[in-house]
Amino acid sequence: MAMDMGWRRIAWAIFGIGGLIVAGGILLGLGNLRHALYGDRADGVVVDIVRDGNMYAPVVRFRLPSGELQEITELGSGSPDFSKGDLVTVLYMPEDPQSIRLDTFERLWMVPIIAIGFGCFWLLFGAVAWGLSRNGDLSVIGERAFTAISVVALLIGIFTLWSATDLYASGGRAQGTVVEIRKSSSIVTEDVTLATGREVRRDVERVSFAPVVHFTTQEGRDVEFHGRGGSGTSFSEGDVVTVVYDRTNPSRARIVSFLDLWLPAAVAFAVAFLFGGAASLSRRIRQRRATPQGIS
Repeated sequence: MAMDMGWRRIAWAIFGIGGLIVAGGILLGLGNLRHALYGDRADGVVVDIVRDGNMYAPVVRFRLPSGELQEITELGSGSPDFSKGDLVTVLYMPEDPQSIRLDTFERLWMVPIIAIGFGCFWLLFGAVAWGLSRNGDLSVIGERAFTAISVVALLIGIFTLWSATDLYASGGRAQGTVVEIRKSSSIVTEDVTLATGREVRRDVERVSFAPVVHFTTQEGRDVEFHGRGGSGTSFSEGDVVTVVYDRTNPSRARIVSFLDLWLPAAVAFAVAFLFGGAASLSRRIRQRRATPQGIS
């Protein structure tokens, strides 16, 4: 079978990028696994949340077996995943107590999983390019790629729907107040066609807004979290909203609305339906064309 060298070079380039991303995710996971397997454990408490620009970093205090008190600022995240007063399990290396991890699924495994998943998408597109370099049937290659995307989206949709349903059904409820509308901006480059027909590239600022909500749990704890953002917002500072929160982890909270609770699952299922439907339609059309027609 003849090899298309152009597509082969593209495939190797995509494989290289995807492989580096996957390797980075694996290395992150191995670093956290080292703490989980060989680190000592200590009970800690979040004594403060430090905000630096758009990042929120928990300040954790815990005590070593020797009695020495340690207070360390952990890595920040784009939205607060802890609140002041949270009890946490700290994983630290005995030879270096400053090297810690917080023993939660999100802190240990979420970033490696996202990185590996993103890298796998690059590898998927590399496989498509490799198939094209082998002069494979574009319809078959596309169907397989679309099916893979559909399955992943379906699994994500099931997980997010289960998570939202569990929170909505068993979570506590409180009245929260929108204390801030957080604005985030990024610069993207896009191609624009002028009235003359000439295409130019320009930088465009994309702006999103997310409500920052404060509420008090039934136990009297103050919690602050971010609602889901978008290009616009229907909230303004001072608005009172209904909040549902995880009783064991109040920082896991959502505004009781379609946008905050159900939109991620709806988007995932829509992606699964569109890509799966496109793959199924392509398969039926291809099979119909391959079926010999009767002689009239």
